[in-house]
Amino acid sequence: MLMSGLQPHPLSLWDLENKPASRIHLERRLTLLQDQDRQQLEQIVSILHWARMDAENSSDAKIAAEAERVIQSIDNPLLRETIIWRMELRTIMTAIRRRKLGMNAPPKNQRWGYGQVVPFILKNWQIEDFSLSHRFIWIKQANMLFETEQSVELEKLLLNLSWQHYERIGQAHYFDFEAVVIYVLRWNIVHRWVQCDKQIAMQQFEKLVNDGLGEYLEDKDLS
Repeated sequence: MLMSGLQPHPLSLWDLENKPASRIHLERRLTLLQDQDRQQLEQIVSILHWARMDAENSSDAKIAAEAERVIQSIDNPLLRETIIWRMELRTIMTAIRRRKLGMNAPPKNQRWGYGQVVPFILKNWQIEDFSLSHRFIWIKQANMLFETEQSVELEKLLLNLSWQHYERIGQAHYFDFEAVVIYVLRWNIVHRWVQCDKQIAMQQFEKLVNDGLGEYLEDKDLS
């Protein structure tokens, strides 16, 4: 009943003409969840919130600890793997960020990341892809975009990776709790991209205004 009342997500993340449910409508539908399921959903969404991708170094240990706590509290294998996948993505991006800042590899006894990628990263800190491209083919591209400060393209890459991953793992789930979690996680990605797209549009508008004003001022000076 909950899922049947939600508009399907667009086939493509970039298809913003077909937006999914509004936040208000989504929240209303989620009230149909049992309290235990709703609390678990809130925990998962909280730990995977996209703002945490931009967290400062001092928060890395705290986020890793919270992720471990949430994962240990979940019995569902798919949902556990969903969190682990995103945490490993975040760990890779944290390592890329730290290396760009000129930092050395974290000590082995320091908690800063999560998952099986951590020992690979520590062992191969100076290698561009941390010797992980066999599993994550996007690492070299993400590193290049980060190094060249192409923040918008990097954001698009990371959002689309998560979008496609959730689409794949959700193909066998339609009207169960897993489907609800995946729907909400994908909804958050759409919301993130809409906000980012608005910022891009505003920046482009400001550039056009400034460029036009510059031409106006030059013409005025000449006159």
